[in-house]
Amino acid sequence: MRANTRTGKITRKFIRESELAKGVGYTCDLVHYHRGDEVFTAPQHRHDFDQIRLTIEGTTDYGHLQVAEPGDVAFFPAGAYYGPERFEEAEIFLIQWSKTWITREQNDAAYKALSEKGTFKDGFYVTTDENGNEVRKDGANAVFEAIYQRPMVIPKPKYATPIIMHSDAYEWQPAGENAEVKDLGHFTEGDIGVTTHQWEAGGTIDLTPERTFIVWVSSGSVEIDGRTVGARTLIFSDATETHQLVGVEAGTATILRMPISQ
Repeated sequence: MRANTRTGKITRKFIRESELAKGVGYTCDLVHYHRGDEVFTAPQHRHDFDQIRLTIEGTTDYGHLQVAEPGDVAFFPAGAYYGPERFEEAEIFLIQWSKTWITREQNDAAYKALSEKGTFKDGFYVTTDENGNEVRKDGANAVFEAIYQRPMVIPKPKYATPIIMHSDAYEWQPAGENAEVKDLGHFTEGDIGVTTHQWEAGGTIDLTPERTFIVWVSSGSVEIDGRTVGARTLIFSDATETHQLVGVEAGTATILRMPISQ
C-alpha cells in the first residue's frame, strides 16, 4: 500500500507503473475511499504532473462545485489548483504521469524518512524551524523535494482548472457496425483523449499503435487476442501495439487515449 500524505482512510489496489514514452513515466491505481470518521479530505493543492480520474462508484468532490459522479472523467492538468477535496465511500481509477514521476518505492522511502523529522497531518507535512515556528507544506510536494533534492517547479497550467466530463450529458454517435461512441474531449498538444463506448455482440473497437490506450470495461464483455474479459477489467494497449476489442456480451467501456509518443 502506498504511503498516504492526505487524511482519511484509503485502500489502494496498485495496477501498473510503466512509461508512456521515453522518460515519461506513469503510475495507476484503483482507489477506494472510506466513509464516516475515515472520510478522505485534502486541502486545495496542485502538482507538477498530469492526471486523469474516472469515478467508478460514489461521488468525488474536487471543490468549487467540481463534482464527479459514476462514469464521469476528470482531467487534471499539471499546475492547476483543485480542492478542497472530500470523498466518502467512493472508488476511482487514477493515472498520473510526468517526466519527473515518482515510483511507489521512492514515495514510500521518502515518506518514511520525512516522518522521522516531521508529521504528515491534514494533507500537509509539518515541521518546526530553528526558532520553534511551525512550517507547513503540501505533503506530496514534500515527498517530491525529498526525492529530487530541489524545490518542485510547478508549470503554468495549460487549463486554469480541472475539467470534469459528465459522460451522461453526451449523445451516442455511430462508431461502426454494432458500436457507438461518446467523444468526451481532447486536451493539450499531446492529444490526450477520453471516450466512452457501447457495443452489441460483434461490435469492434480498434486500439492503434501510435499511443498507449487504457480501457476500463464497465459492463458486458469483449474478446481481445482470443481471451474474453468482463466488467471491472482494465486493458492496457501500449504504444507500438495493435489490438481489436470485439463485443461478446453487450456492454460499455471508458477509454483513455494517453499522450502520443514523440
